Amino acid sequence: MQVYYGCYLLQSLTNVRRTYIGFTMDPRRRLRQHNGEITAGAHKTKRWRPWQMILCVWGFPTKVLALQFEFAWQHPNICRHVRDRVSHLGFCKLTRNGKQCPVLGVMQNIQVLVEMLKTAPYSKLPLRVHFIDEGAWAELPKLPAAAGLPTHMSFTHGSFDHLERLCAESMMAMPVTGSECAKCSGLLQPGERLVSCPHCECPLHLSCAAQIFTKETSQLMPDQPGNCPKCTRTTEWPVLIRSARRLSTSPSIPEAQVAAEAAETDTEDEVQIIDSETQSTLRARSTKRASLDAGCAKAPKAPKAPKAPEAPEAPELPSPVTPSPKPAKAEDGPEIERPLAPRLRDRLAMRLGGGLVI
Repeated sequence: MQVYYGCYLLQSLTNVRRTYIGFTMDPRRRLRQHNGEITAGAHKTKRWRPWQMILCVWGFPTKVLALQFEFAWQHPNICRHVRDRVSHLGFCKLTRNGKQCPVLGVMQNIQVLVEMLKTAPYSKLPLRVHFIDEGAWAELPKLPAAAGLPTHMSFTHGSFDHLERLCAESMMAMPVTGSECAKCSGLLQPGERLVSCPHCECPLHLSCAAQIFTKETSQLMPDQPGNCPKCTRTTEWPVLIRSARRLSTSPSIPEAQVAAEAAETDTEDEVQIIDSETQSTLRARSTKRASLDAGCAKAPKAPKAPKAPEAPEAPELPSPVTPSPKPAKAEDGPEIERPLAPRLRDRLAMRLGGGLVI
């Protein structure tokens, strides 16, 4: 496992029947967000603060699988993988509109979780359940369905520090103890996907391990335990797949030699970079100095010759004014008097001191 992906169960301290199921990549920080200590908390948990974390389910290979598990845990009667397994639980039911009724209570949600862990495809995942609340941890063995849980799943109890320690141990890359595959005896090459036996730590190609567990059948996902070809001990497929990783360097080359070669290569690259930078700096300085020398060696410019006096311009004579031709009168004929407007006629009559002209 390279990154922590997990689902969690919360319980309200103000109303113990109120619970909340969510997804997180940092349980400690997520609890602080729900309690309002830092921002980005869920809106649904704002009313029933403060909250306490009951348990965490982690070990999902991808974020998508963790989100699918969260949805199935929140909607057990809607998810097609779980609805048949929880049909006998009386508190799991749908509303008239076909929506999921909220499951109230911590132990009721733990019963749904136990049924989910016994159902495919979740029963084939390398999941782990960590209980933070001591009361829920003490009630787990009393559940009737807890007896049929998969054997490859681990159940632990402790604080957040204990959970972080377990995650750090699972994320540490297991060293490759050999240079050949325990099944096909082929050399391990960089870039190949490998798994290691949890008992003898012998390396195996991922394809070779799948052939051992499927036993030459047409199954796509191994569901039966297999025997290690070296120590012949039985191992579950989800437990074996936890050690899956990609080989970065060939295990046949000693690590000290690889580190020395990498250091020499880095030193040579640094020397080449320094040399190229020095050469470019010197070249720029020489070019600048040459341009300055060339500018200093230039001859002074010759003085410009005095301009010849310009001849006086002749005075401009006034151009003869030609009278503009008068507009030609219309052809001889009787002049037609146009009648004045009534209002203009009245004004003229008043100015002249006379009365109205009718």
